[in-house]
Amino acid sequence: MGDTTVLTLGVLRLFVYKVRMPDGIAARTDGVDIWVDDRLNEVQERCAIAHEQIHIERGHSTIQTEAVELSVRYETARRLLPESNLAEDGPRCKGSTLAQVARGLGVTRQVLMDRAATLTDAQAEAVGCLTCRLCPIVEARHPARMLTPV
Repeated sequence: MGDTTVLTLGVLRLFVYKVRMPDGIAARTDGVDIWVDDRLNEVQERCAIAHEQIHIERGHSTIQTEAVELSVRYETARRLLPESNLAEDGPRCKGSTLAQVARGLGVTRQVLMDRAATLTDAQAEAVGCLTCRLCPIVEARHPARMLTPV
């Protein structure tokens, strides 16, 4: 087995194993431990571990429905990108691609898109995304708005 990391989060102790995931999945949990693909870069790994941690907190130990998975993705995005972080970085994203903004925020493109989907109009306006026509977060919000968080 690959590298093992122990994360202690309050009273929760998680073992994270870096292994070659045979099915192309970034990470998986059994409700106790987390396995992450050893081919992930640091940002992908951080986002995947945060995602699996939420599954563990919710008591999930098996594959979940699409609705539950979407809910976990949205919660992961909210935790990794609190509104205050977006407000600080909002003005800097003008003229950047979604991938560049995500890289600058230390998250994957998918996490940034999921966070954009969770922004209310008031939050988007507060972080400067609603009125900025060049902002890639605006572009990400519109198709993602068709998805309703669970």
